[in-house]
Amino acid sequence: MKLNDDQVMQFKLFGFVLIPDLFSPNEMGTLQSEFLYAAKRNEAEAGVFDNSVTHTFSMLGNDTPLYSSLLEDSRFYGPASQLFGTDVFGLETNGYRYIENTPWHFNDGAPNVHGYGPKYQFPVFESVTPETGALRFIPGSHKESWQKELTQWWPLASGSSRSPEAVAILDRIPSVAIAAKPGDVVLFDMRLVHATYGGSSDRRMSAVTYYHYPETPEELEVMRVTAKEFYKSPTRWNKVQWDEWFSDPHGSRLRQSWINTWERLAKTPQSATGLRLDYDSYETTGYATFKSLS
Repeated sequence: MKLNDDQVMQFKLFGFVLIPDLFSPNEMGTLQSEFLYAAKRNEAEAGVFDNSVTHTFSMLGNDTPLYSSLLEDSRFYGPASQLFGTDVFGLETNGYRYIENTPWHFNDGAPNVHGYGPKYQFPVFESVTPETGALRFIPGSHKESWQKELTQWWPLASGSSRSPEAVAILDRIPSVAIAAKPGDVVLFDMRLVHATYGGSSDRRMSAVTYYHYPETPEELEVMRVTAKEFYKSPTRWNKVQWDEWFSDPHGSRLRQSWINTWERLAKTPQSATGLRLDYDSYETTGYATFKSLS
């Protein structure tokens, strides 16, 4: 599957695009069954879901076969590689049970704009609207200079976006909310400033995420550190599902190429970048900066 020219241009300009009816009704039925199974598995591991804490769980394991195949599905990998290059590589597929608004944030999985990629998110059981948990985006905020300017304002800044004062005006920040029904998928750049507002105390969503392959020393340093946290790490979250995915049980050439990428990045020495991530300013600015090794 490929995006058409207008969809590609919208993504490049604004950072997101809605892909309607990506899943068939039969596929949604399977995804719903696998989600319910994984949610029960998660409760056995993390405690009963009581609407007080968001639950997040991996769907990469062999016990959720349709979910675990999505990273390699051409409907997901096709647009991801079209937008970010054929060396884009799979990161994770997750299920979420959200309990409240999601404050403004950006850059899932990385400490600054140098670690990024495409992310797909979709509702599993119920439609989402602007008032019931649809994704809200500040268009164009995936672009570094615009993002930095935006996140100097306290309702969007990393250190204050979760404050009661910021959450209280979340829905008043100029933005676009993307309504979606089960079967629809929203594709966006992880650097895009986004949030959600409203919804039930058990808003069931899923996401499929990739990383852009590093092209600069800064990007390589971020991905080098990130890869060490995921590739064969004994402390990574949902280790069983990750181990099953990394075992490549179906002999997928594409998955094996990604496993090779993870290994290569994890084994890259810091001397290859000449940089070190500095987290001193992360809490206040939302960005980890770099220090030179020389």
